Amino acid sequence: MHITVFGANGRTGRLLTGQALLAGHRVSAVTRQPATFPLRHERLELVGADVLDAAAVDAAVAGRDAVLSTLGVPAGKEAISTYSRGTSGIVAAMNRYGVRRLGVGSSSGVEPRTYSDGGFLFNRILLPYVTRVLGRTLYDDMRRMEALVRASTLPGRSCAQAPSTTCRR
Repeated sequence: MHITVFGANGRTGRLLTGQALLAGHRVSAVTRQPATFPLRHERLELVGADVLDAAAVDAAVAGRDAVLSTLGVPAGKEAISTYSRGTSGIVAAMNRYGVRRLGVGSSSGVEPRTYSDGGFLFNRILLPYVTRVLGRTLYDDMRRMEALVRASTLPGRSCAQAPSTTCRR
């Protein structure tokens, strides 16, 4: 397969890119800072682009078999829209070019629910405080991103292989 990874220069993006290469796939790693990307491989194409640049997203999606997004931005008080705007552009490009497989990294904090290993303090106090107060703008945008993926016209069914992953195939 030929896979595009958006957010490839973050910790998760680097791991995902490396795993895809180990599995024998061709990978287009999209990052705003390709010079700092540490991986090199004959099946790796570094793409210097911003996910909010529609033309760059189109170029990174055209002709691919799957798209993976590990976008990440730091939490802050300012409004965050990178997840939802970036994913919206990715989904639009996928529809234009007939790419049908999408995996999007998110967070278990997007839809808080009780986890057996979290305990009362984590589940009922810490997680809600982080997602509704400290990281409110970040988690609000992740919720918008997940809603975009669920509402997309990409065929198939939603799948949650882990609490932090939303995908369509």
